Amino acid sequence: MAWTESRVFREWIRGPMMQASGTGYTGLDSDVIRVALFNNTVSPDADAAVSATGYNTGTWTTAREASGGANWPAGGRPLASKTVTVPGAGTVMFDAADLAAAGTVTLTDAYGCLVYDDTVTGGTVADQGVAFLYFGGAQSVVSGNFTVVWSDNGLIRFSA
Repeated sequence: MAWTESRVFREWIRGPMMQASGTGYTGLDSDVIRVALFNNTVSPDADAAVSATGYNTGTWTTAREASGGANWPAGGRPLASKTVTVPGAGTVMFDAADLAAAGTVTLTDAYGCLVYDDTVTGGTVADQGVAFLYFGGAQSVVSGNFTVVWSDNGLIRFSA
């Protein structure tokens, strides 16, 4: 299975999001949340075991990463201006500023990204995956600008 959709890892909701004890997790709005780009050789699975959702584990290994040198390094770029809001009754949204490379970059075949918590150091897996987001196909740039533009509905949205 290759990229076809964007999802939150169910194990993140059941684990760190709901019970942070012993993981290093303090919250999406205060932890270092990174975005690593990946090619089309990954097999995203929202139901993956928690041990297979972290950065450089399971399908998310560095061999499958699409990085662009110092301006979009392996391991990804950190999110800025993170917020957790309640935009309506029964809805919670996690959002951040659009994420641009640190300068001009060359990237080939970035199909999507892994959003992961770089602060999580304990529990079942370090660098716990939060979600994976599909870009709709291959995205490439040669010595240019690369920016991930988040939806108006945020990176992650929960409804009760």
